[in-house]
Amino acid sequence: MDIQMTQTLMATVELMNTTLDTAPDSWRDHLQAIRTTTDDFELADTTPDEERRRWQIPLISVFQRVAFADADNGPIPDIADWCLRQLLTLLHVYPSDVEILDLIGRNWLLRAQQPLASIAQAENDSSSGDPSTFGEPDAITRTISETERRLYDADYVEARRLLVQAADYLKRAVDAALAEARLTETLLSTAAKAFRSLDNVMSARDINGDSRANERYPEHNT
Repeated sequence: MDIQMTQTLMATVELMNTTLDTAPDSWRDHLQAIRTTTDDFELADTTPDEERRRWQIPLISVFQRVAFADADNGPIPDIADWCLRQLLTLLHVYPSDVEILDLIGRNWLLRAQQPLASIAQAENDSSSGDPSTFGEPDAITRTISETERRLYDADYVEARRLLVQAADYLKRAVDAALAEARLTETLLSTAAKAFRSLDNVMSARDINGDSRANERYPEHNT
């Protein structure tokens, strides 16, 4: 991509980002423009180039923002996958880059929002059952048994698969940021959210046996 094409593309991306700030529901209006790029363009960087990196990260960040604009109902698969591919390509070139690790972690975390939303809905439907037995020993036992059984439902399995990836990359992002003395509350909060969400779809036995469970991040308000 030559300089003029890059400048034109980034002007479009900046306008897209500004529009999303003022009108978040406009994300569907940008799908065709994004696909004009993603259908024919793949990064192939093999060596560091800060000039290229300066436009690559904002480009992927905005495209990813659109891909997950309605995360509870699922991503835009082709755009979400394109973003992840480009980020993994860049990670080979910049293995400790905080922004790249953060974006990869967020990609996985946002992928998990659809199964997490389904889990939350199912739990809400279950809790709205007969309240007359609430607190009774048999009811408590049934609730615990039901909770353990649900851990093997498809939504829980999928959520765990995605959140393990999210937690891993976000922890790496936090560690890299700490090493550079530029850890932000936003990154720390996102990492904490990934670990909390992972805990919520794991059994107590899994949590106790998972080494990641001992590396929690404190609650932060955003």
